[in-house]
Amino acid sequence: MSSESEAACRPDAAAEKQLPAFLDASLLQYILDENLPDDPIEVDSFTAAIATKPGDNYSSDVYRIVVHYNGSKVIPLVAKIMSEEPTVKEFGKRIGAFMKEVYTCRNLLPIFSQIVSRGSTRIKFGAHCVYATRDPADTVVFQDLNALGYRMPDRTRGGLDLAHCELIMRKIGLFHAASMVYVARGPMERQLFTYQYSHGMVQPRDNVSNNPGLKMFANGLDTFLEVSAGWPELKREIWTKLKALRLTYAKRCAQCLLTERHDQPEVTFRVLNHGDLWTNNMMFRYEDAADEGTVSDVLFVDYQLGSYGSPGLDLVYCLHNCPQFEVRESSTDRLLRLYHESLCEGLSNGGYKQSFPTFEDVLKEYERHEFIGLVSGLSMLPIILMERTDEVELTMGNLVGGEQAVKIRNIQYQGKQYRQSVIPILERFHAKGLLD
Repeated sequence: MSSESEAACRPDAAAEKQLPAFLDASLLQYILDENLPDDPIEVDSFTAAIATKPGDNYSSDVYRIVVHYNGSKVIPLVAKIMSEEPTVKEFGKRIGAFMKEVYTCRNLLPIFSQIVSRGSTRIKFGAHCVYATRDPADTVVFQDLNALGYRMPDRTRGGLDLAHCELIMRKIGLFHAASMVYVARGPMERQLFTYQYSHGMVQPRDNVSNNPGLKMFANGLDTFLEVSAGWPELKREIWTKLKALRLTYAKRCAQCLLTERHDQPEVTFRVLNHGDLWTNNMMFRYEDAADEGTVSDVLFVDYQLGSYGSPGLDLVYCLHNCPQFEVRESSTDRLLRLYHESLCEGLSNGGYKQSFPTFEDVLKEYERHEFIGLVSGLSMLPIILMERTDEVELTMGNLVGGEQAVKIRNIQYQGKQYRQSVIPILERFHAKGLLD
């Protein structure tokens, strides 16, 4: 390995974190040998740097690695190493995050692509997985989407415009359709989804003591009540109802995130949900890299929370977390109709033999899980719309109760963009009786 590679791995290098020692030239040699079997491979050198900014990823460390091999050839990779932070590590183990992501990316995404693609245009849903291991740490290595022209949007700019949201709805509609076609192939496929994807971030009997996600949501409501008590734009009746909701809030959060809900009738149709469909788990490609108005495609990343259930899980979560304020307030119905069109297109391309879901079915599933929108408004939007700051370190531990949690949440909940966004959400939910 060259001195250039060694420098990139030192703690005092440009990367904020040191590349783990096991991700060395010999392992990269093995990865290239496995993925380029037709050519003799000799790794000459490699460079590595942290790939995400603080606050962009809470469950893993992501490194961008550029491998130079065979004298003049280059291959860019991304290595995702699951966090060793105790809270995050134990939570990931409980929900099977690592195995779920590896299986989805290695096995399902290529099949889903084949199902919905027609002609010379190949639909892609995510990065190609080139390597995965659990020893000595849970690690997944992907092709570098950035090198293919994709990049993550800036989560601090107030959300995504309509063009970006339309691409998301088209792509998730095709993804859901592919999963329906796949399950319809036979009992083995259905059994796989029923068991391996039986839950996302919440399982039956989870509560704030054993699920850090539910704890974060409960903390979100508590913080909101404290910070917003004097907001003149927030109706006192809404604030009072939110305060009364504290007793059952965590339980209702868990219920709305479960794939099986015994308090309601059978879902109209089931799909494989991405499970964490927010801005930082998407990468967009642009015809003109300098002009975001030329956005042309989107791919999803972080398939750790996939679950087989109502599409309302993905739709409500996404359409409350991702859009700009104006898009969320004026274009939700349009985006849901676009999702339905794409879903039907994917089912048709895949030769689906059963009845297609109607738009009314989509609305029914959206409304079934609409409480997720309240959870997003009180717990996710403050994180998404938080301006970058050097004052605090954004980690999952800090978000659920670390030493800096209070300071972080005060910054988040007092943000101008957040206050503008959350008030209409709360007023809409109040009108629908979802705060009762």
